[in-house]
Amino acid sequence: MNREEALALLDKHGPADASWRGHCLQVGATARRLAELISRRGHPVDVGRAEVLGLLHDLGRSQKHSLRHGIEGYLLARTEGLEDEGRICLLHVLKGRTLKEGARLGMLTEEECSELEGGDFAAASLCLEEKIAILADALMSDTGLVPIEEKYANARRRYGADLHHYQDEKWAKELAEEIAQLLGQRPYQALKDLSVGLP
Repeated sequence: MNREEALALLDKHGPADASWRGHCLQVGATARRLAELISRRGHPVDVGRAEVLGLLHDLGRSQKHSLRHGIEGYLLARTEGLEDEGRICLLHVLKGRTLKEGARLGMLTEEECSELEGGDFAAASLCLEEKIAILADALMSDTGLVPIEEKYANARRRYGADLHHYQDEKWAKELAEEIAQLLGQRPYQALKDLSVGLP
């Protein structure tokens, strides 16, 4: 799948002026920039795939604006024959959790969890491009590029100081440290130096 096909899928499932679509464009552009920086440092990465995954990560927000948007996006992508690309929808919401842990938090039902058991949704199964897309999402707010701490402080203000927001922040920071090893600097700083904004 390429960028144009990903954009067509977003258009098919939601209005072009939807705020979630703008966020998907931001995350796609940010994922592309991170992947390009990693590639320049000599690490093998599929830049186009990182961008596509960034574009598709919130596909489920065309259906639900809740913790269920991850499973909704995955199921939507699966009906389009894009199960592999759709993994990002669920993985970016799980943030390292198992499917059962996600079900306990309301991210998916027990029935959906049972149906997907045996699928490859473990944190250890994430490819580099998926990690990049998830990190790009963790660095983007409604206003643009922000440090991870600010993104999750905003989430706690908007949705309440639930324990899972602190767990999400901790996991995103661990992911940022892993990507920093490839970049040779912190991802937020690398992107800030490029003046990342709206695509």
